[in-house]
Amino acid sequence: MFKTISIKFFAVFLLILSGCSMVLKNTSDLANIAVANDQVMSGQVAAVIKSASLSDTENLIVDHAINQYVGFVDKWKPSITYLDAREPIFDEFVADYNKIVAQYRSVKEQVVAGHWGEYTEENRALLNEYHGRAERVNDSIDSLISAGKRHQALLDAIWLGQIL
Repeated sequence: MFKTISIKFFAVFLLILSGCSMVLKNTSDLANIAVANDQVMSGQVAAVIKSASLSDTENLIVDHAINQYVGFVDKWKPSITYLDAREPIFDEFVADYNKIVAQYRSVKEQVVAGHWGEYTEENRALLNEYHGRAERVNDSIDSLISAGKRHQALLDAIWLGQIL
């Protein structure tokens, strides 16, 4: 019995070590997020998307997505470095982030895809760059969320071990 519990705690310890290394500490992740944020906040992304002749509805989709992103950044920028999966606010962060991802997909699928042929070659290259950057940012945030969930699972396992 003691040997089984020792093995479980060792496995949990390894999970802690692997989970802690996944949080946004990679400087390339942080730099990528900063560049993407600057491109959105400066209006560069919206200008490229709106360089095609969009309908009023499509313009609203783009504006809504940008506004929601700005609200997300305003809300979470001060606390992004110390989000803790043990806190209820972590679930709120994940829910807000999922809304941003949905907005991104909406712009990509409902606006950009339908006007792809209207964009200049230069703007298509920029849109591809933005898309690649958005995917890398998403991968970084997913790693943050995953690390937080693994950390929470580990804490739950330790708590269960203490009860046993």
